[in-house]
This record gives sequence, structure tokens and C-alpha cells, in this order.
Amino acid sequence: MFPKIRSLSCEGVPVDGGKGVTRYHVNEGSLEPIVKVLAEADAILTIRSHRYLRQLHLGFRRAPVLDFDKKSTIIEFRQHYPTGKNLRHLEHEGTLIMRSLVNRFTRWGCKFFVTAIVLASNVSVAFAQQDNCLVYHIFVRSFADTASDTAPASAAGEIGDLKAIREKLDYLNDGDMDSDDDLEVGILWLMPIFPTTTYHGYDVTDYRSINPDYGSLQDLKSLIQEAHARGVRIILDLPVNHSSNEHPWFKQAVDNPASPFRKFYQFRDTNQQAQTGPWHTATSSTGNQVRYLGLFDSSMPDLNFDEPEVRKEMKDIAKFWLNEGIDGFRLDAAKHIYGDTFGALTQQDILRNNDWWREFSDHVLGINPNAVLVGEILGDQEGLRRHAYGNDALLDAPLMHVIRSQIAFPSSGFLVSWKGFVEGCRDVNRVAQQRPGAIPRNEPFQTFVFLSSHDEDPRLASHLEQAHQHGMQSSVDEAYRVGMYLLMSLGKYPILYNGDELMQPGYKWNGSPPPQGDNSGIYDETLREPFPWHKSGLATPQTEWFHPRFDKPNDGISVEEQNAAGKILHLVRGLTNLRTKHPAYANGDLGAILNDSADWLVFEKVSGPSHYLVLINRTGTGHDYQFHSSWFPQYANAQLVFWSDGQSKTWKDETNANQRIQGKVFVPPYGMVLLRE
Repeated sequence: MFPKIRSLSCEGVPVDGGKGVTRYHVNEGSLEPIVKVLAEADAILTIRSHRYLRQLHLGFRRAPVLDFDKKSTIIEFRQHYPTGKNLRHLEHEGTLIMRSLVNRFTRWGCKFFVTAIVLASNVSVAFAQQDNCLVYHIFVRSFADTASDTAPASAAGEIGDLKAIREKLDYLNDGDMDSDDDLEVGILWLMPIFPTTTYHGYDVTDYRSINPDYGSLQDLKSLIQEAHARGVRIILDLPVNHSSNEHPWFKQAVDNPASPFRKFYQFRDTNQQAQTGPWHTATSSTGNQVRYLGLFDSSMPDLNFDEPEVRKEMKDIAKFWLNEGIDGFRLDAAKHIYGDTFGALTQQDILRNNDWWREFSDHVLGINPNAVLVGEILGDQEGLRRHAYGNDALLDAPLMHVIRSQIAFPSSGFLVSWKGFVEGCRDVNRVAQQRPGAIPRNEPFQTFVFLSSHDEDPRLASHLEQAHQHGMQSSVDEAYRVGMYLLMSLGKYPILYNGDELMQPGYKWNGSPPPQGDNSGIYDETLREPFPWHKSGLATPQTEWFHPRFDKPNDGISVEEQNAAGKILHLVRGLTNLRTKHPAYANGDLGAILNDSADWLVFEKVSGPSHYLVLINRTGTGHDYQFHSSWFPQYANAQLVFWSDGQSKTWKDETNANQRIQGKVFVPPYGMVLLRE
């Protein structure tokens, strides 16, 4: 009996056509990850649709035939497996096949419900494309370099690139859900990869091209294919608030008052009364001067979103990248589309921000209903809540600050407060979903939880070093472990900034002229130092674009040095793999909060009928946690899923042990326990 891959349901796009069976010949070269597996396979893929699919292009070396029965709406594909392949190999291949197919069809607007991949001997692999929501935040310049890249030579040394990310995908997600030596990343967030005049890339000179330092559009496509084959989605950091002052739009706008791009920016004549706020002067090629708004810097002129052509252009740019296979966007500076201040925005500016982001989100979700969109709104919780009307997900900077404080100097009440904040955001967001013509969303409003970022000063490890110097009772390692428990347990979309899994340090540098600084011109670079692969700090794939101020050779902070039991990388891998094994724990909402004190954090994660209980001991002494008839008796005989001891630096995944507690459970010092009801 040949293995089968089946049970894939979708809603497709209607097509006109006659009765009976239509044959679709599969074209060469459109889905390489599937080619590698199915070109020699005898598999039956069944796609059941309530409507008809427009077309199916897969891509195989031989051109097999797909039978499309328009009455039963079933498509079947058959090929031949070579002899000698073992069942475990076929099981893994089936997972990769299904992941690739789901990604391709969702980009066509189909909604999938993948129930299982069924192979010989009744072996099955459950997989749902949207289940893995762990985000890995990559600064491409720093992450990894490949010796075979084609990037221009740089005086700054080797620069990270897209090819190297593809080559290091096994570190992020090896495509095997049963392995434990990867990070099980579900979403890659790439910081800006567009042509730019700066190292960071937030001033874009061309929104439809790739920074040549990072590679080519084909390099990105290859990365997308390989990532999708492993079930990993890719989102781009999209700076739409402003362009570069070297962008052709801006240069034409400055040079020619009659240019259609003049309306793309916010200009004032220099003979007008000087404007308050961040206004700068530009000089045309003929010597004429104009004043323009650039909130972040004179090199980043703000775009004018009152101009319909600007809105259309930004939506077309999003469509371009979605059509290339990108799965969504991180929306940079989402708070500043309107307004000319880093301070409090007016009510009118907030309303106009919301109107634009609602328009943009509807556009993106109309192309890909499963697209990931997350906005950056810096400020307090109230600022985020008021922008939840226009944004279906936001980076949760306020929670980042709270968790940093809580793991260093524990106090009570933060879980209850955060749960109320999320519910308040969802209340606002639901109002937006009820407006006429709204595109349906697949999930409620979400916050993306993180503890470090490319902007936050200092990085988490350095923050805890400071806290330890100011009286933090736990060690830096113990506090860091508690932080990782919370990061992986609280939200559906936790973010690891590259290096977080290694305790990579970093502070913002002061490169100002003396006496304030050292006159180096270095500022945020030290929050974005090269990712440490080797203890020597040398050799591929190590990048060398910037000489690190904080990462040192043989300091214990590298993949090479952390790749052992007892290290933070070992714990993070355990927690990320735990999430993939228990998606209801990973993606469920915060349920009942049993304890929210300086000593204990005990809370439910709930998804439908599945209930998990997270217990975190914030003290240096292990304790039993007791259940009884009047205190959550449903957990008195719960299954022990996972435990971690932050003091001894040990942990164990007990998922397959089927071990049940007897009325109480021991939670180690600075430890975590996960129970399943």
C-alpha cells in the first residue's frame, strides 16, 4: 500500500467551466520544496473545496496530471515513491509537503483546515499552518553571512545576508517537529531589507527592491521557499511613515514644484513663518529652498497620507511583496502617520492613524486573509488601546517594561492588570470589526510580547546585570530564566530578538562629541551587534560589519558555547519545542489567574476545551503548590507536562510520560511547571 497524504480542506475561488473532468498539467519550477519530495513520490493529495479553484500550479520535474472533478470538487495527485525509503523519512517529508501547499494556497486566498498527514502503518502527523506563532526578530546585517554571497565588498567587513539566513534555517526551525535542537520558530521578522543609505535600513530609497548588501530578490524568494517548506512564515519590517531623502520621490519633489511627488511629502515655503516641531530645509538643484517635515531625522522626510496617491502606493507596495510570498508586515512607527511630535497625539491624529491602518489592513487581508500584521505604537497602555481600533495586533512595549521590572524586583498584581489591558484592547478592536464592509479577522486582537528589541536600551541580559548591581536577589541567570518562562507562556506571539536565546548583552552607545560621548558617531549599533555563532567571534557565518563593544571572544555567549545542557539556549529550545507540542498552551488566552504575587505567578492558558496551568515560583526556595476541593480541584490530578529548575539549570519535558500529580505539585526555585487538565 502506498503512503497517502490527505485531509486538506479549503474554500477556493469559483471558475467558469464545462461539466466533467478538467486536466491541469503542472508547470515546471513554481514550488521547489515540493519538487524535491513529490517528484519521485506516489502520494494521493486530496483537496476538497466548497467552491472551485482557479488553477493549481505546483512544479515537478515530470509533468503529472491533476484530475479536477467539478462535481465532487476533488483534486487528486499521484506519483511513485522509490523503494527503500523508511517510514520516518516519509512522515517528515509529508509534513514539509503539506506546509508548502498550505502556504501557496493561502496566498491565493484559500482558507485551509489541515487535520493530518496520514501515511502507511497508520502513522499520522498533526499540523496546522497557523499554530506556530513564535516570532524570531532578525537584524539581517548582523545575523549571519555566507561565504558564497554576492554582496559588494565593504570596508566594514562581512555583512549578513539573505542566503545565510536560508543556510541557517536548521538553527531556527529544522522542519522536524520531533527534534529538540532547533528553536521551532514559526515567523521570521526581517528588519528592513530594502535599498537604503544607512546601516539600519529605516530610510528606504526603493520599496520594491532588495538592499544589494543583503542579496537579490531571487535570494529572498529562495529563503521564502525554504522557510515555507518548514512551516515558517516571513514578515517584513515596512517603514511607511517616511522614506529616505534620497528616494527618487523626494528628490523630484524638491527639484520640481510641479512634480506629482510634491504632494507625497509635507512641504512649506521658507518664506512662511517657521514651523514648530521637526521641520528641515532642502535645497533643489537650482538653489531653491523648501521646508519639510521629518519627525525622526532630516534624512527621513514624512510622507503625506492625506494624499490619496500615497495611500495607493503603499497598498500597492504591500501587494507586491505579498505576491512574492511574504506573509505580512511589521508596521514601523505606526503611531506617527499623523502628528509631528513624539509626545502625546491629539484625538484627531489618533483617529486619522486608525483610519489609515484600518484601510491598509483591509487591503492586505483581502489579498491574504492569514497575513500577519503588527503595529509599533510606542507609549503607554492607553496609547496602545486607543490604536487598537486601527491595528489588529500591536507590539507590547509596556508589558516588556513591566516584565523586566517584575523579574528583577517582584511585586504583585501585574498579571491581573495586563489581562484587563488586553481585554480593553479587544473591546475597541471589536467595534472596528463591526463597521460596514470590514474584512473578517481570523482571530481577536493580539499583543506581541517581547523582552528585548533592536531599539530597547539595554538588552535584557544587560538590564538584569544592572538590576543585580542594585540589589536584585536572584542571579542574572535565574532572573533570565523566569523572563523566558513568561515570554513563552503569556502570549500567542512571543518575540525572540536574535541573541535573546544566548543572553547576548548590549547597551546603547554614546557617540556624541565630548564631553558627553566619545565622538565615535556610534549609538544604536551596540544594540544590534553581530550575532555570536562562534566562541572565537570569527569564521563563517559570523558577521564582521561592526566591531562589538560588548560581545567578547570566549565569554560564554555564542551558539557554540551555549549548545549544552544547563545553558540558556538549552532552556529556550526546551520552551519553544514545548509550544509546538502543545499549541493550546502556546496560543491560548489567559484564563483564570490563581496567584499574582511577588512569590507566585499561577495562571491558566485556555483554548477551547483545552486548559493548561502555568506555575512560576519567583523565589529561591522550592515549594509545593496545593490543590483541593475548594481551590481549583480540576488540577488535583492534572498531567505533569513540563518542569524547570532555575537554580540547578535543569528541565524536563514530561509530555510523553503521562505522569499525573496527586493533589499537589513541587515547583523548583526560580522554576516553572506546566500542567494539563
